[in-house]
Parts: sequence; structure tokens; C-alpha cells
Amino acid sequence: MSSAYTPTPHFRDAAAYLSSAPSLSKVSNSTKLELYGLFKYLTTSQTPNTSRPGLLDFTGRAKWDAWSNIGKQFADRAPDVEARYIQIATELGWKPGETSAAPGKTTEETSSASKDEDIWDKDAGSRASGGPSGLGNSVSTVSQAGEEERQQGTLHALAVSGDVQGIGSFLQSHPETQLNEKDAYGYTALHLASDRGHLAVVKLLLERGADPRLQDADELTAVELARIAEHDDVVALIESKQ
Repeated sequence: MSSAYTPTPHFRDAAAYLSSAPSLSKVSNSTKLELYGLFKYLTTSQTPNTSRPGLLDFTGRAKWDAWSNIGKQFADRAPDVEARYIQIATELGWKPGETSAAPGKTTEETSSASKDEDIWDKDAGSRASGGPSGLGNSVSTVSQAGEEERQQGTLHALAVSGDVQGIGSFLQSHPETQLNEKDAYGYTALHLASDRGHLAVVKLLLERGADPRLQDADELTAVELARIAEHDDVVALIESKQ
């Protein structure tokens, strides 16, 4: 559902202010995520208009969830959403009439910065502190190096890559492998393959005895992850085995 609400100038001023507010770097990730969800509700749509990102896109997943939660919490009460956004901005130092927290910034620059893509959707690049450029890559409370930290050649890494032949060879050379073992983030190989939509891998893991009833850290099973990611073929396969 697209947003039919037109935010007030106060909201635009507050958003422009936050684009350069040093105080934003000192707030918690939960507050940054709430601001993101409120902002997207008001400028794009009440709820996300794309599928939920995959398991290993930690930042995208956290932002998507924050946006979705705001939509569920406020429903059609857009004025309340704006009031909450302005409340947080005020707590972070914004005052009515201010459009920039950076001395010397021009009106044209702050006007440009008030666009949603500029404030919230640009990655912060190498900055991991969540500084003035907005949420960027800093909103995730989970290490974004998760995929890199998985050593190549492990069952979980092979499941992520969708390497059916590699998994077959791995299981043959490592018969002691526990198919239902969870990684550092609480996912089994079946969780990861299902979320990525690797049908052949899911089929192989199920045939070898992987348990589709196991839940991840969010209490989601493999079929639920596949359903959220809209991998209908994986959903049908898992359900046929239960």
C-alpha cells in the first residue's frame, strides 16, 4: 500500500536536520531502525513493497523488519507516525525551523538531503559508526561479516552457495557430519538453502535426513523462511516431506 499521506514541512525539516546530526551517531541501533521505519512509512508506503531480504543481508533484513513493524504498529495512523518521528528528532536536538545540524550548510544542500534515498538508503561506505550520513551499514546488530566468516568448504557455506555436488562430496568424505548442526547465527544448512531458494540442495539435505522442524534464532523453520522469501518450489518440496 503506497502512502497517501503528505508529510508536513516540520517533518521535512526534521529529516534534513537528522541527515547531518552528530547526535545520530550516539543513539542505539534500535532508535536508528525506528527512525528508518517511520521515515519509509511516511515517504514510500506503510509497509515494505519488496520481499524480505535473505538471511545473510543482515542490514537489509533489519531495515525491512523495522519498516514492517511500524506499519503493523500504526496501521493507517500516519499523523501519529509523523508525530513520533518528530518526537525522536526533537530528542536528538532538532528545533522547529532548523534544517541542518551542520554549520554553513546551504538551503539547497539541506533540501536535497531531505530526500529519502539520500538520507536513509545510501550506504555509509566504510563508515561503521552510523555517522551523519544516516543509517547506512551501521543499523545491523549482527556482524555483516557473517558470510565471510564461514570458512569455505563447510556444509553451511556449500548450502549458501547452492553447491549440490560439493555437498554430496562433503558428506561422502565427512560421514560424521551432523546435518542439523546450527552455525553461529542459529541456522542449519537447510535453513540457509531454503532461504536462498536452492531447491536441489534442499532436496538433497532432506533425503539425507535434515530436520525441517528445527527453528532458527527467530523461531522460524526452513519452510517459513522459504515462504517469506517467496520460494514457492522450496515450500512445496518441504511440505511434501512433512
